[in-house]
Amino acid sequence: MGGIEQEGLMESYKEKSWTAVTYAQDFSEQGAALGPQTILRLERILQARNEGYNIKAIALAGGIGPDTPEYPKQTRPFAKMMEDWLVAGGNFPREKIYCDVNSWNCIEATMGMIRLIKESRLPQNVLVVSTGRHLFPRMWTTWTLLCGGKKDWSLGFVPEWKGAYDLLHELGGTVKYIPMSLWYRGKV
Repeated sequence: MGGIEQEGLMESYKEKSWTAVTYAQDFSEQGAALGPQTILRLERILQARNEGYNIKAIALAGGIGPDTPEYPKQTRPFAKMMEDWLVAGGNFPREKIYCDVNSWNCIEATMGMIRLIKESRLPQNVLVVSTGRHLFPRMWTTWTLLCGGKKDWSLGFVPEWKGAYDLLHELGGTVKYIPMSLWYRGKV
């Protein structure tokens, strides 16, 4: 296939109506603000839009962090903090952002985003955006096991490689999430 044909296929791929999803990662100011790794993920959504991805909606997940002694200044759910950032910094309309404020770990967050997508009738072309080592292997494996090959679902993955993440931590999380994802697959 020639370069022009490949370019055309990529453009039509980007033109699909996408629901972008991302995950919270870190705080700053003892939980009063988003941390730099979370902001990298949100900036990558903006970059994907600028690259031509037709992002129709965004699904975010994250509640009040369970480690309240370490982050005593978190007064709002993580997803709502990310929504505010996208509205102020990314010029996304608030009505196109959907938040699950009840989840915390990645599998709960993923299931919360899938629920939001289905209940709100958002595009089931899911563009998973995260820092590179979080996305590959953990979130790629999780989303592929949950929704890959299912009718009416399509997956895309957009990494932000500047993000800092421990590869061994992510490999361990991936191993842990495989049986969970297989169990939840029947519920999607």
